[in-house]
Amino acid sequence: MVVKTEEVRDLADFRPEGYLVTSFFLNVDAAQFPSDDLLDTGFDSLIHDAESRRKDVEEGLSHEATESIRSDLAKIRELYESGIDRDDTKGVAIFSCAGMDFWQVIQMPTPVDNRVEFGPGPYLAPIAAFISHAKATAVLVTDKQHARIFTMKAGDVREWTDFEDYVPQRSEAGGWSQMRFQRRSDNWRKHHVDHAADLTLKLLQHYPFDWLIIGAEVQTAADLLESLHPYLKDRLIGQIDVRIDADAQEIVDKARELRERVESEHINTLMQQIQEYAGAGGRGTIGLDDTLRALNEQKVHILLLQSGYAAPGTECPNCGILLAGTNETCPACAAPARAVDNIVDAAIQKAIELGSTVEVATELEQLSPIENIGAILYY
Repeated sequence: MVVKTEEVRDLADFRPEGYLVTSFFLNVDAAQFPSDDLLDTGFDSLIHDAESRRKDVEEGLSHEATESIRSDLAKIRELYESGIDRDDTKGVAIFSCAGMDFWQVIQMPTPVDNRVEFGPGPYLAPIAAFISHAKATAVLVTDKQHARIFTMKAGDVREWTDFEDYVPQRSEAGGWSQMRFQRRSDNWRKHHVDHAADLTLKLLQHYPFDWLIIGAEVQTAADLLESLHPYLKDRLIGQIDVRIDADAQEIVDKARELRERVESEHINTLMQQIQEYAGAGGRGTIGLDDTLRALNEQKVHILLLQSGYAAPGTECPNCGILLAGTNETCPACAAPARAVDNIVDAAIQKAIELGSTVEVATELEQLSPIENIGAILYY
């Protein structure tokens, strides 16, 4: 399935009383596991680890909660044995709580590290990079009388409509008759562009997308920009040069190239904003210490971090405070604190639970100017 940002928020809000949620992440990248035997070995190792950890977490749980975890792992094994289509999938995330009839599978076009977690809610940090770079994008390609509308979300591509409006051709005759006919023809073309823009707006209402790309000739593009609703203009990230009768794959490939450039520019823009806001002593944080402090105060609007960035830290099981470095007691509530190998994952999880936007830079050392992590604050 293709997951939407709001669905991730719904996942983060799921907290079953009296039960634990199983979060299971499996790397199925064919480049790393070219044969089924290699993939089977990786899965068997992970499920073995899950069974071992299950025995540790079951202590103190009710019989129903224990059976729920065992059913989770049985369903995961059943899903795997039924076969996973790896053509467009490199990573699989599974969230399950059988006792509450909860089951969610996310197939990703990006690899994920093998991992299993049992906790009070879904563990979402490993899919942060996928969510960051899986913004739903609509593509509207039109000429004077034809239009096609596509959407792209992760590995899911759909062509929603391919339609033609009647537009009379310009007359070759001269005089007043030609002028009237041309005005009539121009009005029909404007009607067609308005129609295309209106259908794209309706698509936004029923299938929300984050970004919009258009493809049109110069004059048609000018008319189209004028016809776009403000909601669509706010999502417009650029234009591609492509014929209306081009193969769908060519249109999608050009749109993806544009989106990749825009994603990189988007990350750089966020980093510059963080530097500007932090320099003014206001709505920006640079580095792990200040960013964790802002997360603890629930001030983070956008969390920006470098892919693969990790650092040890401390988490308070009582109040949830996150700290860089080692602390035996929580400075907020004085309860015993616990060391964690990677406090950055905990920060991502907390940001998602708080409803913050998480953006991940995938270009090597792209965020070194802000020490690999920073945030834009609400206030």
